[in-house]
Amino acid sequence: MCRWTVGSGLLSFFLVFPFFGAQAQGSLPRFVVDQIEAAAAEGASAEDLILHYEGLLAQPLNLNAATRRELEASGLLTLFQQESLLAWRERYGAIRSAAELALVDGFPPEIVAELRPFIRFGEATPARSFSNTTTLRGRKKWQEAGMSFTAKHAFEAPQLSLHAVLDNDPKERFPDFISLAGRWKGFYAGDFTARFGQGLVLWKAFSLSAFGAPSSAARRGNGLQPYRSTDESNFFRGAGWTGRFGNWRVTALASRNALDARIDDSCYTSITTDGLHVTETERARRHALHEYVLGANVSYERGRWHFGVTGAAYRYDKHNGRRVQDYNRYQQYDGWWGNLGADWYGTLGSLRLFGEVAVDAHLAPAAIAGVLWSPSYNFETSFTARCYAPAFIATHAGAYSSQSSVSNQIGGTASARWIQGPWTLQGDLAYTYYPWKRYRAEAGTQQLKGRLLLAYAFRGGTLLQGQVSYGSDWKFRLQGDVPLGTAWQLGARADANLHGFAAYAGLRWQPSKRWSLAARLTVWSTEDWASRICFYEQNVPQSFAVESYYGKGIGAYFLVKYAPVRYVDLYLKVQQGYVSYFVRIFIPG
Repeated sequence: MCRWTVGSGLLSFFLVFPFFGAQAQGSLPRFVVDQIEAAAAEGASAEDLILHYEGLLAQPLNLNAATRRELEASGLLTLFQQESLLAWRERYGAIRSAAELALVDGFPPEIVAELRPFIRFGEATPARSFSNTTTLRGRKKWQEAGMSFTAKHAFEAPQLSLHAVLDNDPKERFPDFISLAGRWKGFYAGDFTARFGQGLVLWKAFSLSAFGAPSSAARRGNGLQPYRSTDESNFFRGAGWTGRFGNWRVTALASRNALDARIDDSCYTSITTDGLHVTETERARRHALHEYVLGANVSYERGRWHFGVTGAAYRYDKHNGRRVQDYNRYQQYDGWWGNLGADWYGTLGSLRLFGEVAVDAHLAPAAIAGVLWSPSYNFETSFTARCYAPAFIATHAGAYSSQSSVSNQIGGTASARWIQGPWTLQGDLAYTYYPWKRYRAEAGTQQLKGRLLLAYAFRGGTLLQGQVSYGSDWKFRLQGDVPLGTAWQLGARADANLHGFAAYAGLRWQPSKRWSLAARLTVWSTEDWASRICFYEQNVPQSFAVESYYGKGIGAYFLVKYAPVRYVDLYLKVQQGYVSYFVRIFIPG
């Protein structure tokens, strides 16, 4: 089977080689990898985030045509950079080059170099275009029967987009998961996501609740979007519509989606979201439950301010048969349920104010609010406060939370970043109080998390970074990235806690846009599984490897990327535990 997997990757290479001519896609820079690592550390799937930035690599953001909303949604720029860019465009017109962008306040040359793969300098009213992207991804574990396989196709045009996803895990019956999504103007059909407000009512998509840049505290919903991920539960399936009427925007959606659940006497006793259907028990749970959802959002946006109201109603087609225990006593409902919320988001000078308040069907409340202050490129800080009642139930919420549900907590976060020449200093602090009982925890418990990060960027491109963090345990990190000439890059990192350590050294070679090779050697020594250390490794696109190291050992991997012809990328990764490959064909219009 291993030989078949490697052979199929080589076969894909020879099949696509004759038809296209040569260009390679760039790799994700450090600030994006940091976000993905933060998501993985919280146990969340970062596939949506990866797809977002890889999409920007394939179709860079036009800085001269992007609206304020599009600049915010890109996740590339801080508040100060957004306002500085818009002010420059209004005063001087379009920006024609990277050198001219470096003249804009908040865009020093080193930042422009990091942003360059994600941006372009097109006309203020760009010509219409389309693109087709086809990807194939496979992964085979050496000592496990079967292999995982994912195929995707995306067609993107100004008024029309079509997406298809096919995914199979090892030993699953083929095809296990098929997703189809389409958009024509403001109409959506098939599978789609929904992001509104700060996520207290409807945020059916990837949700980050980990330390990031201070500006990441403020969420910017982008309404309905076609679904592109392989997560088999985090989407709506049905139809939706978004219409604009001057400064007003109206969105409506309806969904009927199948879920995996354990059924006992025509009642569901648990819902599973891992998407695995290998054993007979897992197959029996597959699509055993259906959920109906109705949702709507009305928003008003003028200048720098946005106000919105979001409502959702939902129910399952089977009754609730879950066992009532103290920790889940206030998180159960039967029949129709729903939420109603109001949100705001706006900029006032160098301040950004944001928040949302919501209630559920029994009027249990939840609220989150915050402020972001960005007076210059050199300094940025944010503060948020949240209060979610123990009885607040919002099945499709995705607001910032320290646990899987948006409920049972009172807390706040603070983050500040200061840049002075080559130095960057960032501090983060999060406090949470839980008034009601949690799983394996009593009522009245609390949690404190913190992080202090210090980085120094040398003139030649070398970056050194140290980090101390505290959660359930103290953790320490020292990391460095060193360019060796124009083609070589050396990276090293060491992580430690009070019960062990792990360290790696990696080397990347990119002699041209066609070739890129990376290798890493890792050593580790920890007491047990509880003291494990996780490294988040470079992987084939649209995936991110999370390896947990415990006990004692040594490991390595090798990753090669080759762009044989234009608009085609081939990847192959070999590791001690598995082999994976990836093929991408991108055809621009």
